[in-house]
This record gives sequence, C-alpha cells and structure tokens, in this order.
Amino acid sequence: MRAEELISKVSGLSREDEGFEELKNGLPLGLDSTDGIVLAQKRKRPYTLRNTCVTGVGRSNFIRRFLITVSCLYDRAEACFFIISPKTEYGELLRLKSMDVTVPYIRAKSDLDMAVLTIKELLAQREEGKGYPHLFIVLDGLEELDGCNRNGDLEEYRNIFELFTRREDVDMICGTELMRSIFSGFPGAFVGVGNCLVSLREEGRADVTYVNDDASMSLPIPIHYPSAPLVMETIIYLNALPEL
Repeated sequence: MRAEELISKVSGLSREDEGFEELKNGLPLGLDSTDGIVLAQKRKRPYTLRNTCVTGVGRSNFIRRFLITVSCLYDRAEACFFIISPKTEYGELLRLKSMDVTVPYIRAKSDLDMAVLTIKELLAQREEGKGYPHLFIVLDGLEELDGCNRNGDLEEYRNIFELFTRREDVDMICGTELMRSIFSGFPGAFVGVGNCLVSLREEGRADVTYVNDDASMSLPIPIHYPSAPLVMETIIYLNALPEL
C-alpha cells in the first residue's frame, strides 16, 4: 500500500462527516483485512497516559509515516509535534509545510535532559490557559544514548511518561525494542492500560494489540500500513497539494 492511499482515505472525510472526530481522536495506524481503518486509541476520555508504542525492525520509518498521516487530520495550528530521538531521519519532517514540528538535536544524555526541560516549560505554559494545540510527543531510540537504560528498564521513557499522566491534550508515541528490556515478557506494563502496541512483522505488515484493564494483551489484529513510497516522496506529494 502506498502512503497516498491511506492519506486519501483519512483526509477524504470532511470535518462535518460523522466519525471524523472519532478518527481524529483514535489516530489511524493502517488497514485491517477488510480495509477498515485500525485506530491506536479506542478510549474517548482516558484517565491514563495515551501511548502508542511501536516495536520491531523499521519502527522509525513506521512512526514517521504515522505522524504524516495523523497530521493530515489537523490544521497546522491545531497540533504540534515534538520529537525526541537521536535518529536523524526525523529531520525530514521539517520539510512538511502543513506540520508544526520541532526536532531538537539529541546526541547525548545531556541533550535529552535539555529536551525534557523544554517539555516541562511547555507544560507550564499550558497550565496558564486553554486553546493550545494538541501536543504529540515522540520518543524513539532513547535507550541507544550513552548512559541511558542502564538497567534495561527504559527509565528515560518512563520518567517522561509521568509528566503527561491524565492530560487529554497530549499523545505519546514511542519507538523502542521491548524484547531487549525487562518488559519483554510483560509489555502491557510499559505500554499502559487502554493503549496499543504495534509489533512490526515485515515492511508494510504489523500486528496491533491493546492492553486490557488487567494489563494483559488482547488478541493481535493484523494490519497493513504504507510501505511505499519513501517518506521524503510522501512529503513532496503533500507539499504539492493546495489543500488537504
């Protein structure tokens, strides 16, 4: 499936259409075997952190395409994206005209600490009033930084999670290899109740599971997601459109 197919399916709905807000709140991941849209979030008003966790080979490419699709559901002023990752490919998203995205320089644990301070400042500003855009925080590959994840417990991720508990205007999107952590046998403890885990199987194919109330995992839902063209080609395609 090409990226344009899913984007066209998502952006083809008008804001007045029934189901648009559900799609916008749910965050489309891909299509199931009947070409129905599979959502990352099913809860309308969660009391815990909204977290979409992606694991497996190629997760950074999946997340970038996922962000592009999600951005098509928002006007530029309605959502902002803050990406914390040592992976340089996220810089490509800065070229997307319709997306308000910040990609700080992360090469060491000290850079990560500065980025976290910036997030705290953003949250402090939001406490002063309403009307701020929906905030998407992306964490990907933090365990690869020297001095991080020393005990295999993904501490750096969890510390950031704690900043956003019970906030309805924030979505967390994580990319990490859970099989190399203490959560390999119990992923629900990291992903969080009500959230989903996207396990990549091969390019264009993945399984989506949801964390039940008892932190167990639901049965997997196979999905297919955009695997071509390249992310940069998708950005060029979107920038050429007068309006989505």
